[in-house]
Amino acid sequence: MYTSTFTLVLIGMVCSVVPVVGQCCLGAQNSVTHSRDGRFRVEAISLTGTGHSCHGPYKFRFRTLRIDPHEKTEEVGVFERAWDTDNHFNMAVCVSPTGNGFALSSSLEDPIIFFAPNGTVLAKIEQDKPNIVCNEDRTPIILTVSGKTQFGPRLTKLWLPLFHITGPETEWGLGEQTAIKDNVIFETIQPGEVRWLLRMLKWRPDLGALEAGRVKELIKQSDEAGLIELGLSALPLVEAKLATEEQVSLRRVQQEIVRRLCGHQDAWRNLDLLITLREHPNNSLRECALNQLRALLPNGDPTADWVQQNRGHLKWDAKLNAYRR
Repeated sequence: MYTSTFTLVLIGMVCSVVPVVGQCCLGAQNSVTHSRDGRFRVEAISLTGTGHSCHGPYKFRFRTLRIDPHEKTEEVGVFERAWDTDNHFNMAVCVSPTGNGFALSSSLEDPIIFFAPNGTVLAKIEQDKPNIVCNEDRTPIILTVSGKTQFGPRLTKLWLPLFHITGPETEWGLGEQTAIKDNVIFETIQPGEVRWLLRMLKWRPDLGALEAGRVKELIKQSDEAGLIELGLSALPLVEAKLATEEQVSLRRVQQEIVRRLCGHQDAWRNLDLLITLREHPNNSLRECALNQLRALLPNGDPTADWVQQNRGHLKWDAKLNAYRR
């Protein structure tokens, strides 16, 4: 049934591209996957046994850990997920280097799903049988995603920390890959959403205070588009309202803002996200992240190495809206 070498990765062999033919004899397997920088680890542990005799139903516990420079671990989140079937099971796990979660693709469900460490679904790729292709020792920031479409098999690029399809979309087969200009299937990150992200990266709490009255007015009007546009200014008040009263329109607003941020908390001052954004394919996002780091850090070189070496000494100063040592 599955014959392509670009299909899913067998759990227990994550980040290796292997044929699926004959994998049924291996059954369910445990796996441990690290982010590219090694700061986060996801353990996928089968709760129903491992080995060739274990062919469903499948139940796994996914545990996300933060690893400090001294190799001490801290649990970030844990959840369980089950598949009630005895079909052959293959999955790939790719861990974000910013700690917001991991992408999971499996042969038992169509979408690629990005999970928060606690199991919240942050984003999906809904195309027909999309698969993550990962052939590095450690998960890269930019992944290859394959999918079968009515126009033939396609590949594209996925920027993991924000779950952005960045393209370009190409054909794949036995011959060379050729860029596709027509009949594009995978939806790339849209310019309007990039502009929204730029505003959220420049957001500050004082702006949230100024816009609070407008947010309350939009909540009364159930203006979803207006609330989404205000983003981080709207999210706390929306979530406070949802804590006391479930409203479908406000739930959609919350989910859309969280999807666009892919679960990153305080994105505007999240050093892991800002450091990683310096590798985003979009020039505007790269430049914005660099400027944010220069504004937030105390006379430091805004690099991943500098932040890693000084992280333990950095303290957030709410009055200055900056880190100090």
